[in-house]
Amino acid sequence: MPTLEEKLNEVQERFNMNVAQAQQIEQQIAKLQEQLRGLQQPLIEDQGAIKTLKEILEPVEQTA
Repeated sequence: MPTLEEKLNEVQERFNMNVAQAQQIEQQIAKLQEQLRGLQQPLIEDQGAIKTLKEILEPVEQTA
């Protein structure tokens, strides 16, 4: 049977590993959020370009 000290060490080690994993996940989330923010403006610009190009092409397609 493990001693109280061994049990404490086991729980402390598990806690430390979970804290480290949580911090790593938080860093990954922050990086992904940064990437998402970087994509937002190009997405808005592309959406506007698609709308404009569709408006230009619609009359051409109807006359063809």
